[in-house]
This record gives sequence, structure tokens and C-alpha cells, in this order.
Amino acid sequence: MNGSLRDKTYCVWLLPALLLTAGDILAAEIARESNEVAMLVGIPVALQVVPESINLTEPRDSQQMLVTGRYADGTQRDLTRLSQWEVVNPALLHITPGGRATSCGDGTTQCEVRVGELTVRVPVTIRNSGMSQPISFRQEVMPVLSAAGCADIRCHGAPSGKNGFRLSLWGHDPELDIEQLTRDVLGRRTNSLDPANSLILLKALTRIPHVGGRRFDNNSTFAKVIHEWQAQGVNNDPHVAELRWLRVTPSRRVLHAPGRWQQLSVRAEYTDGRSLDVTHLTTFNSTDMAVADVDGTGLVEFHRQGEVAILCRFCGQMESVRLMYISAPPVDFRWPEPPENNYVDHHVFAKLRMLNIAPSDLCTDEEFIRRIFLDVCGVLPTVAESRNFAANTEPDKRARLADQLLQRTEYADFWTKKWMDVLRTSRDAIQLAGASTYHGWLHGQIENDIPFDQVVRQLLTSRGESYKDAAVNFYCVPRMPKKITDPFYLQKDLAEATAQLFLGIRLQCAQCHNHPYERWTQDDYLSLAAFFTQVKRSRIGKAGPSGRPDRRQMAVVLDFDAAEITHESSGEAVIPGFPGEPSPEFDPRKDRRPVLASWLTHRENPFFAKTLANRTWFHLFGRGIVQPVDDFRDSNPSANDALLDALADELVTSGFQLKSLIRTIVNSRTYQLSSAPNPSNQDDERYFSHLLARPLSAEVLLDAITSVTGIPEQFEITEDYIEGVPAGSVKLPLGTRAVELPVNDVVTLINTEGKYVRYELHPFLRVFGQPNGTETCECAREQHFGRKQALELLVGRTTADSVARPDNMLRELMQGSRSDAERLDELYQCGLSRSPSPGDAQKFLAHIADSADQREAWEDILWTVLNSQEFIFQH
Repeated sequence: MNGSLRDKTYCVWLLPALLLTAGDILAAEIARESNEVAMLVGIPVALQVVPESINLTEPRDSQQMLVTGRYADGTQRDLTRLSQWEVVNPALLHITPGGRATSCGDGTTQCEVRVGELTVRVPVTIRNSGMSQPISFRQEVMPVLSAAGCADIRCHGAPSGKNGFRLSLWGHDPELDIEQLTRDVLGRRTNSLDPANSLILLKALTRIPHVGGRRFDNNSTFAKVIHEWQAQGVNNDPHVAELRWLRVTPSRRVLHAPGRWQQLSVRAEYTDGRSLDVTHLTTFNSTDMAVADVDGTGLVEFHRQGEVAILCRFCGQMESVRLMYISAPPVDFRWPEPPENNYVDHHVFAKLRMLNIAPSDLCTDEEFIRRIFLDVCGVLPTVAESRNFAANTEPDKRARLADQLLQRTEYADFWTKKWMDVLRTSRDAIQLAGASTYHGWLHGQIENDIPFDQVVRQLLTSRGESYKDAAVNFYCVPRMPKKITDPFYLQKDLAEATAQLFLGIRLQCAQCHNHPYERWTQDDYLSLAAFFTQVKRSRIGKAGPSGRPDRRQMAVVLDFDAAEITHESSGEAVIPGFPGEPSPEFDPRKDRRPVLASWLTHRENPFFAKTLANRTWFHLFGRGIVQPVDDFRDSNPSANDALLDALADELVTSGFQLKSLIRTIVNSRTYQLSSAPNPSNQDDERYFSHLLARPLSAEVLLDAITSVTGIPEQFEITEDYIEGVPAGSVKLPLGTRAVELPVNDVVTLINTEGKYVRYELHPFLRVFGQPNGTETCECAREQHFGRKQALELLVGRTTADSVARPDNMLRELMQGSRSDAERLDELYQCGLSRSPSPGDAQKFLAHIADSADQREAWEDILWTVLNSQEFIFQH
């Protein structure tokens, strides 16, 4: 179908007149358009009009109407712009083809809404249409500047403004805005004597050059508001009623083809009891323009199947709505009715069925054992484990294997590594002594499945010395700036880390101003940081040389007389508070961190359980239900709300024990689906219809290479640097795996002439994306396989040396009387957890038979296995 709904809006209205005046060609075109409209409308069985009556009580009052058709199959479509509107007394009310009603005079009448054979009558009451009412700067002018894009972060709402003109972002600072509009540059931007010649109108209408282009038309509501406000004397209204809430209709809706449009309506209620439609003054944004866009009137149009959030911003408040569009399935599509192992499958398959996406088949036993060993323990199964599992005929063998793996020490090793990365553990921050203490404590918590809410409470309420009080390293890892310009840098760093780690909220953008695309404000940011103002840390022990005083043990204490963070504008102390919630009660002479810890880990906290569940899911699937995994926000909707809620509920019910949640996930059919896509899910990377293949993490890949080749990596860590060049080193036991390392920066680079020491990552691990331990974000770990990684495996020292070492696994493999086919099978089982395919076996056995040097031939095969995508990727 060609054209947008905006193009088709008028064809029903103009059809009678055009047929009387146009020729045959135009009549044919109108008939074609009418047929397309008829297809869009279909045959609704019921019509719903919202609101059920129109009540306009103020001079500039308006109402965005919504018309929804309900159909026999249970679906619904937005028919607002496909409806015919007829007012009994047109002298009282005007309704645009888009459904916006505005008053023309006082009185009562009716509006008839017709769609096909269905008709709904809407009563209309209009009062005070001719009353004089001042333009509100805060409730009308500022929303116009936001909706027109002037206060956008890409325009004058940027921190430094644009071209000498600065507005507060989305109007969060009315006093700044009134100052900039009426007094800055000698008040040249506004003109109360001749509003039509004011800079703000001339530029917005492009009557004089404007880099931002035309922002609105001369006859638009926006232009009239700006013009009238100036004519009334550019008044400020600092004591105007505050906005109590913002309500968007519909708040959630699933659209089915061909109905790929949805009109939104926004209503505001103020503290003085007034309730007004503000759709025309609302700023709308789509979170995914490739899926759907939204215009300034609130009309959403989908371009392809998918799900988006539409952000609706007005007067400093933001609400979001969730919309999904489902295109028509292929004619031959049939839902395969896959069995469900548990609630995970129920929610995943319900979403897939709604989207007409069939899940892939179940993975093979060979794929499953390799997958679960790597995901749960970070190791490859041994040859014996693979063969025993394949030979096992018990129906619950996969569930039994999951239980066994969760009890192995490798599970604790691997999941400790995951958390140590985002807890920002590095030698540069807390040295090897502090990192080892921190690592050992967290390993014990995970191995013993200590409820994770207890773990977080210990971190947040800890105090003591970093080398012996493990949890206090949470406060020691933030790096000290070389030049301290903000006395509260530590408190703000801790607020950002706490929010991102345990709430899944990225507050960084709210440090200087309200978040540009989220509900979080600067007050939320500072209020959370205020929980940490009592935290003081200092260095203890012998100081390092000049310029390197930070490489010592730290002590964390509480100072109840510490200065409080203050608001920049008022100078008043910031009261500790939770993001988006009122400030709690607390004793200023006591440690305020337990108040934060109790709220954060409470079973009803809207973020903690979901964030923990989502992070766990991410580590098992390679992507979160919310992705990025630590970025929960209205503008980043989850792929499956019901699934995330259910996982969070299990966490709460189990007492925040991670093993229970992991067990549930790996026992689901969803986790056990094949990575091979089918025709209906080959483009799906969001809804878990098949496992997405992903490269092994750096540590797991290195450990896998050493496991297959039998050549362990020797890790040697130079002793902690305190003064001068380090005297010795710590050589870890041979066989220590990369995932067991307490720090990532294991290499020490020493400049003996300048006595300069720098900690670096292991060369192989650095190439494959190991993070440096300075960020709380999972994104710090590079999870991709490109040219650099391929070259490291092809010609790098680690692979080459391990394959060529005479004492590697090939020495034992080539001994004895086994046939080459048996040896090849064992090598495949060792590296890929399966037997070679007949084609691979034929080629490799021929290569061996044709080679004069048997050892060299087997090295070729081993090198090939280690460089295969099947070995490098989790699948």
C-alpha cells in the first residue's frame, strides 16, 4: 500500500466534492484511494471513542479524540484519521481530520463519528471560549520551545547553547529561560511592542536566516502562543500551579497489520485541579526510528514489525507508552507447538507466537554439553564427560548435569570473574593484596550461594582496611583524579556505580542537568550521591615516591561532620533520596548507608531483582532481556516484560539465590534451542527464538586452548609497587586458569631509568577484549571476533607455541596402537565435544596418510580445530 496515513486522511472527506468537479482520471485515483482506506478500516464490530464526551472549559482548551475499531478476531486498530467527523452545530466546534477538537463558541452540541456502518455520538459542552486568559510562560511557552525542538540537547538546550543562545534542556530551569529570552543580548530576542518582528519568531519562521531551519508555521498554535505571550508583555508566572501527573492514552497497545498507525492523546492534571489536553504541546520521540516514527501531533507510524517506546515529554515530566506492530505472517506459517519445560518457555514462546516467529529445534546433546559447561563453569567438558553424557539415556540427564555443574568450584571461579570485572577490580586501584582479598571473599559468597541481597548490603555498608576487610574495596576502587576539581567526585562516582550495578540505571547524564531522554533528574543524581557524603577514605602505610602516592592500602571510615553536597542554584544541602522517590527519614548522626542498602535490596524494589535477573540472563544468552544489560529506562524497553517479571519473582521467592535462577534458565527449552535459525527466525536477534552464537570471552578462550593442547599458561605477577622498582614477583601455580586471576592487569611494565611502573593486561587477553577493570559497564568487555583476533590465533605466540610444543597433547595422542580415526575422534571430542563428520574425517585422514611427517600433520589438524569458528564461538 503506497503513501502514509497522513496522505489518506482527507480522501474520505473530499470524495463527494471531488467526484462532482473532477474528471475521470481524478475520479479513478480517488476511487483507488477509497479502496485502500476501506482495506485499512476493514470490518470493525465495535467502535470506541475516547473520551466519551468533549468538555472544553478554557479559551485555548482542546481535546485530542481517539477512535478505536474492535474486530471479530480480538484485534483493534486506530481509526482516528480514517473516521468521518460531523458536528451538529459547526459554529461551536471544529474538529480536524486528525481528531483534534477546538472551540469556536460557547454552548452544547453533538459530534457524530462514523466509520463504515458504525456511528458513535459524542456530547459536546463548551464554556469560556471567549474569555481573556493570559498566556502561561511555564505551562504554554516553555512546552512550545520544547515541542518545536528549540530546547533539545542538539539545539539551544545543549549545555553551552547554540550560536550564543542557551535554553535549559527541555525547560527544566524556567528562570534561566525567561532570563535568556527577555534580558540576554539586551532583550533583543523578544519584542512586546511588535511581536511579529521579534527574533524568536523571525528565526523560527525562517523569515531571517536560522541554522535550525523552520520550527513551525505562521498560522500554527506554536506561533500564536509565542506571539500572544509577547503581546501580553512577556510575563513570567513563577507561582503557577505545578504539574501533578501526565497521562498518555493508550499506554500500551499491540497493532496488527494492516493497522500500523496509532494516534496518542496526552492529558495533564495540575495541583489546582485543572485537567487539560496537552497533546499539541507535548514533545514526542520514538526509541527506534527504524521501527516506527512519531510526528508532532502524536501520530505513530510503524515501518516494520517491532516494538518501540514513545517518549512523551511535557513541562519537565515524561511518560512513555509501549507499542508493538505485528505484520501479516507468511501464508504457510504454522506455529509448531513446541513443548514447554518451565515458565521461561511459556513467556518466551507466547511472545514468539504473537510475533509469528517459530523457535528453532532443540540442540543436540553434543551442543548442549559444550554450551552448558562453558556458560556455567567457563570450561570445556573432558572427553570422558562428553562420551558419558552422549551414552546416557536417562530423560532428565540435562537437568542432572546442570545440578552437577552448579556444585563445581569452576562455577564459583567463573561467576566470580564476571562480577569482579564490573566491580572495577584492578591493581592500579587496590593493588594485588586488596584484589586478592576482595576476590577470595566474593568467591566464597558465590560458591556458598549466599543470597545476593546480603552480598550487596555488605558491600554498601562496609568500612575498614582494604587488605583485610574485603567488602570495603567497593569504596576503594574508584580512581582518584590527578587533579581534583570536584570535592564530591568520590560520592558521585559511588552513586553512578551503585545505580548502574544494582539498579540497572545509568545516571551519568543527570550529573549536570536532567537526563535528556529519561525521567531521571539532577536531583535524583545528587540525592543518591548524598548517601555517601559521610564516606571518607585515606591511604595508610608507607607512601610511594613523588607523583605516585596512590599505590598503598586504603582505609574507609565515616565522618558524621562531613560537608554535604549542595544545589548549585540555591546553595541548599541536598537531602539523601532514592531515584524517583521521596526522601526517606534518617538520623544525620548515624550511618545513612544502611537506609540505602535496605531500600535497594528490598523485595519490592522495582529495579534490584529485575536488574540481577537480567544480568544473569545476559551471561547465559549473550544479550539481556533489557539490552544493554545495565541500562533500564523507559526509552529502552525490554524484549519480554512478562519473562523479566517472572525471573525477578523467582529471585525474590528464592531469597536472591543465583543458583536457583541459573538452574531454571538452563533447564528451559529456550536455553536449549539450537543456534541454527529457521526461515521465520533468521532475522530475530531480540526475542530468543534461537541461540545467538557469540565469541568465547578472552579468559575462557585462553583456558580452552590450554585445556585442549595440554600446555598451561604460566601467570607471574610482579609484587605490589610501593616505592622504587618492585623487588620480586608472585608466580601463580602452574595450571591456574585465566578466569581464576584476581586481577586483569597482571603484566607489569617497568621503566628502570625513570622508576616508572605501569600495570597492563595479558597480551592475549587484551587482544580478545578483556576489560581493564575500571568500568562498571558490561560493555567494557569487547565481545566480537574480527581481523585482530583472527591474526592472533593464526600467527600469535599462544596458539603457535602450544601447537608446536613437543610435550603437548599430541605426544600422548600419537602413542599406542589406536588407529588414526580413533585419534581424530578423540581430538575432536577434546576440542569440539563431538566426533568429526564423515566429510571432515575423510579429509583429515587423507592428509595424515599423505604426510611424510606424522607429527606435523597432527599439528596441522590441531591448529585447524583451534582456529575453527566452532571452537572460538559459543553456540
